[in-house]
Amino acid sequence: KPDYAELLNNRGVAYDNLGRYDEAIADYNRAIDLKPDLADALNNRGISYKNLGRYNEAIADYNRAIELKPDDAEVLNNRGIAYGNLGRYDEAIADFNRAIELKPDYAEAYRNRASAYRAIGKPGKAKADEARADELEKKS
Repeated sequence: KPDYAELLNNRGVAYDNLGRYDEAIADYNRAIDLKPDLADALNNRGISYKNLGRYNEAIADYNRAIELKPDDAEVLNNRGIAYGNLGRYDEAIADFNRAIELKPDYAEAYRNRASAYRAIGKPGKAKADEARADELEKKS
């Protein structure tokens, strides 16, 4: 099924997991061409772009995915990471806050927010988030 967008998305994930980001992006591109509203492919392509250090392209994909699925904590967390990589910490923290609001047990978002807080000189908030992430990870 060469025109099965979800299958192309899944193969892209496999390529991404192997570090073969260009091949992953090619599959995500094809999936998005076939099904422009496939938020998972947009998020996944954003991850590949992020892994390549192409943060602005990643953010563009995350923005579109969030338009399609505004309550997706993972996409918000991913966009927050990309913002943080660009030094846009206020935007990163806002995304981590929203991800945590949507999914209060999201340890990774707490950990990422801790990094952003540390970067802007708020070590107390960073320690609190790290402690919460540790607590959540022990429960899972």
